[in-house]
Amino acid sequence: MNPSRILLCILSTFIVLGAVCVLFAGRSEVVRVPSLASVLSLPEPQQEDTLHAEVEIQADTLPAIADTLTLAEEVEESQQVDSAPTKPVPTELPKALPQTRLNLSAFYVALGQADKQSVRIVHYGDSQIEEDRISMILRQRLQERFGGGGIGLIPMVQTIPTYTAKQQLEQDGHEVPNSSVRRYLAYGPSSMRLQDDNSYGPMAQLAYIDQPIDVRIELLSERVPTKDFDHVRVICSDSVTVIVAPDSLPASQPLIVLGEPRRDILLHFEGKGSVYGISLETATGVQVDNIPMRGAAGTNFTTMARKPFANYFRATNTALVIMQFGGNAMPAIRTKAAVEKYVLSMRQQIHYMMAAANGASLLFIGPSDMITTVDGVQQTYPLLPLMDQLLAEMVAEEGGSYFSLFRLMGGAGSMVSWRDKGLAGDDMIHFTRAGAKKVGEMLAKQLLEDYDKIGESQDSRVESPDTINSAATNSEAINND
Repeated sequence: MNPSRILLCILSTFIVLGAVCVLFAGRSEVVRVPSLASVLSLPEPQQEDTLHAEVEIQADTLPAIADTLTLAEEVEESQQVDSAPTKPVPTELPKALPQTRLNLSAFYVALGQADKQSVRIVHYGDSQIEEDRISMILRQRLQERFGGGGIGLIPMVQTIPTYTAKQQLEQDGHEVPNSSVRRYLAYGPSSMRLQDDNSYGPMAQLAYIDQPIDVRIELLSERVPTKDFDHVRVICSDSVTVIVAPDSLPASQPLIVLGEPRRDILLHFEGKGSVYGISLETATGVQVDNIPMRGAAGTNFTTMARKPFANYFRATNTALVIMQFGGNAMPAIRTKAAVEKYVLSMRQQIHYMMAAANGASLLFIGPSDMITTVDGVQQTYPLLPLMDQLLAEMVAEEGGSYFSLFRLMGGAGSMVSWRDKGLAGDDMIHFTRAGAKKVGEMLAKQLLEDYDKIGESQDSRVESPDTINSAATNSEAINND
């Protein structure tokens, strides 16, 4: 045989084998395929051992939640799926977490006054709370107990439909696409950042209008009951004019009082400027804002101007701020040092948020159990229990309360059983709709039980020492900013 052909055959074989190594290394659960580096005796690439100061996980890091939700839209808790997962590797649980009782004194005091004034809860989170999931259950249970109506704060442009509202843009009576209005986000794709400003508002996003446009909103009740609203709060630039149709009430005041309770509204916007959000609410009772930040690890609050947050929290009598993060950071974490750096960053975010929400209570919801594949075996992310423990300790040190979703699910490997019951998707990262409902019920139950044990026994006219100390600390922080 011609020597050149022999050489060509050998080279072709190495090229094919190299391609197989690159494409399939570590991806097969049946056949172990070596990496290209091990075949050629090259050093394996080194993983980054710490997170950057600003952790940004883009939306495509994890599967889109909309894809997961179709798996069990109407699945009951007891329903089983057909596929059997690989048995997960047990992971040692943290020995102790401060979760026997939630330390939310300021919030419980405010709930005692809900018949006289509005009590606001602002729930920030990642894609696990998209579509108003989890938040809507909390809203439903608290409004049943303490009154209130509406669905709280929503963006002018709702790109991901929710269970609780139908929303669309219109011009001259005809629906127009969401792309008719420019949007800017403080998280997600960098192409959507503001260039010369960091004032995104309390939703960490805004819509910029430069031509007349209408927003039509209708409350839905298919998934959970929603209660009527009689007030509308529009947060926007002074250069923007808002008219409430068909009453033709100009929004000359931050809070528009409607003539009677309603379930739908048409808002007409004119001028040029930013619209930061629209709140459908009532003068008394509980309002719950659902603010999902897809792809965010929760470490970008300190990149935004704090004044818009502080103004909103003060104007709406915000008594509880919920932060639900950690899941988007987990896939990028490889070492204990990276966990510690993430927890340090979250401590900074809590300082920021508590200074803005002067005197409000803080509840941090940690990441759920999440399953990955290590050496062909499904198991909980190895460093997830450590993250859960360190987050809990840090939140307690900051005077907040920690809700360990990881432990309440059942600890390491529990996501497998949640998937088997139709409560989580096949990615074993995101909850299904049934799973999110269960989480919402767990959260509402914990808050209501703790209120019954603690809140009603407190004289609502007298602040507890914890509340006074917290308020003093936060006031000093925001005044020194």
